Amino acid sequence: MARLCVIRNIDSAHGKPIHGHTFRIEINFVDELINNMVGNLDFHEINSKIDSIISKLDKTYVDDVIGTRTTVENMAIYIINELTDINNLYSVIVWEGSDKYVEILKGELEE
Repeated sequence: MARLCVIRNIDSAHGKPIHGHTFRIEINFVDELINNMVGNLDFHEINSKIDSIISKLDKTYVDDVIGTRTTVENMAIYIINELTDINNLYSVIVWEGSDKYVEILKGELEE
């Protein structure tokens, strides 16, 4: 098994009272190593899909984007739901600042 991870950093606001954070988002894919690629995933293919979703969250009031109270859990679930068409998605990790994060496993949402 092998893991491929795409990392993005965003600055966004959430909550009441409104306040901002730098969020680090890690999107993880896990699969067999096939032809020296993780499940035949291609960075060029997945990066554009990931960037499209991340750009909706960057420099925004995130509560409006995801349609609910923004927590790192809800942000991770939103990202997973937006990336359901990419094979081998394993988990999304969302860091709030540099000292706390949540990891949501895609398989847990499907059960």
